Amino acid sequence: MTKLNIRPPRLTNVEIKGSFWKQLGMLVLGTTISLAFTLVAAKLTEEHQRAKDRRLSAMMVMSNIENFARTLDARAERMAPTDSLATWLLSKPIEELEMMPEKELLDLVNKATTAAYLAHDKSAENIFSNNIETWKNMGNVQFIDLVGGCFSAMNSVEEQWNDWVKGVIETLHDVKSHPENYEGSRESIKCLQAQSVRKIMSDIHTRRGWLGYVAATIRYYNLKNMKAIGISEQEVMDYTAAREQKDDKAGAAPDAFQYYTDPISPENLTSLQYLDVRLEELKNGESGEQK
Repeated sequence: MTKLNIRPPRLTNVEIKGSFWKQLGMLVLGTTISLAFTLVAAKLTEEHQRAKDRRLSAMMVMSNIENFARTLDARAERMAPTDSLATWLLSKPIEELEMMPEKELLDLVNKATTAAYLAHDKSAENIFSNNIETWKNMGNVQFIDLVGGCFSAMNSVEEQWNDWVKGVIETLHDVKSHPENYEGSRESIKCLQAQSVRKIMSDIHTRRGWLGYVAATIRYYNLKNMKAIGISEQEVMDYTAAREQKDDKAGAAPDAFQYYTDPISPENLTSLQYLDVRLEELKNGESGEQK
């Protein structure tokens, strides 16, 4: 039997070129698709990170505003004993108060005119206000405007409060440094008879109410912030609580009021009954002389 010598047909140049361009096209297409997926994935990752950063920045800012309101509430609460004592002193005739020993009465006067400066953490404000990238990333003009208004109000409140405290300190210093300009036989009586000091005592109650009003107003506008950025009040409160718990690990900051000598119990100051009893004892001659 004759063997057949069958050979595959040779590829023509046209077929070789067609195969090459087909493979090259598939390679280019695959590379393009891969690159497109990579770019889309990178874009999505970047957008996700920007959203996280935007949310975190907003939470920090709104938590900072809430903390300022809490600081005002705490200050107003701590002023309650001062308010009670100042009201009690103003309600008593000078001739009755004169019966109290000088050290005892002067201690009451000092506590009834206690006023401390106010300072709040401005780190979140500085980051938000001075970093242009944060502004760009936030991308919410309404939120930026509202937050800016809150920070402006907070700084104004702090400045107004500290101006008042400065005036309190200067007034008391003037009475004690220039006793010859004031009526009274001793320092405590001079303070109680000076109209400038009596005004300070009457202002204590008004200032307490003002602090509460400002705290409520700050919270009102912070709720607008939350609505503008789409974050719930509960989320901000939870975030603030988490930050407080983290800070508590370092322990509480020193409280200046704990270091005053012979502190008067806030419970007693609220009722002030013990002071009325003390005056009655003095009227009846049951306690010693003036000093």
